[in-house]
Amino acid sequence: MSDVRTAKPRFDLSGFAVAPELAADAHVKISALQDVVGQMVREAKVLGRTVPLGGGYADEVGKFMAQYGIGAEGSAVEALTAFGRELEALKNRIEKALARYTRQDEQAAADVDCVGG
Repeated sequence: MSDVRTAKPRFDLSGFAVAPELAADAHVKISALQDVVGQMVREAKVLGRTVPLGGGYADEVGKFMAQYGIGAEGSAVEALTAFGRELEALKNRIEKALARYTRQDEQAAADVDCVGG
C-alpha cells in the first residue's frame, strides 16, 4: 500500500470545469453577488468619513470607524475590493470553461458522420 504523503494524484485537478447548463446561472448569481459587494464597499466608504462624535471615547469610536471603513491594511473596503476581484476571476474562469466546452462540443459534432439519416 502506498504512503498517502508520497502518493501522486491520478488526475490533474488544477483545471476548472463547469456543467454547461449551470454556467449561465452561476454567472448571473456571481454578478448579483458582485453588485452586493459593490454596495457594501460604498457603505464602508461612508464609515471612512471621520465623524466628530465628541471627545474621549466617542472620538476613539469615530476614528475606529474611519479606519475600519477605508483604512489601509485590513479595512472593510480593502477586503471587499479583494473579494470583488476574486468574484470577477471566478466569472472569467467559468466563461473560459464554458467556451472550451462549446469548442469541444462543436468539434465533436463536426467529427460525427451521419449517413443515410
